[in-house]
Amino acid sequence: MGKLWKNRLSLRLGDVTVAVIALAIGATIRPGAVSGDAGRILATFLGLLAASILPTITLLINSMTTSGRSVHALQRLEAEIQAAMDALLFCFGCIAIAIGALLALSIETPSALRWIPYLSTDVLPRSGQAIVVCASGLVIWRAGQIPAILRRTLQVRYQASLEEARNKLAANSPEAGAMRQAFAPHPDHGKVVSLQDLQSQERR
Repeated sequence: MGKLWKNRLSLRLGDVTVAVIALAIGATIRPGAVSGDAGRILATFLGLLAASILPTITLLINSMTTSGRSVHALQRLEAEIQAAMDALLFCFGCIAIAIGALLALSIETPSALRWIPYLSTDVLPRSGQAIVVCASGLVIWRAGQIPAILRRTLQVRYQASLEEARNKLAANSPEAGAMRQAFAPHPDHGKVVSLQDLQSQERR
């Protein structure tokens, strides 16, 4: 469990670093760069990614079964599945924020706010782009961590299944005494017979 908390702490530090860098990049991009074709492509990509999150979570939940698993294996599996679900739900939330920011960028600034200098031409577009780039960067960052979590989950399930197969093999295999009785040697095995006695029996 200590290793899991260490991994989560490193992920949180990575999230903060990626968020700060992405916000800076999004704020420096010229207004309107995320709109148009780039925005539509980004929205399509994020939509496809969001559509695959909930089925993946369902598969992870269904993999949490107790058949043939020890308490230690169940605890490890639960920790890895929880980490994977946290990452997937975090990605889903970031996708929702990015889509909302793209939608806000496509809406014109209300006429009541246009009299404020640089608000509708610079401040609001750059802020929206910063949010879009930040959320998209966090989605890409977390999406790169999910395969490693899934591989660890698969490793835990493999070890549990291997232990279950070994236990079944040990339970179904016969005991040593039963094996000796099933394959007992013939009563005449190893008996010493005189050659003359055999020849005399053949003559009779």
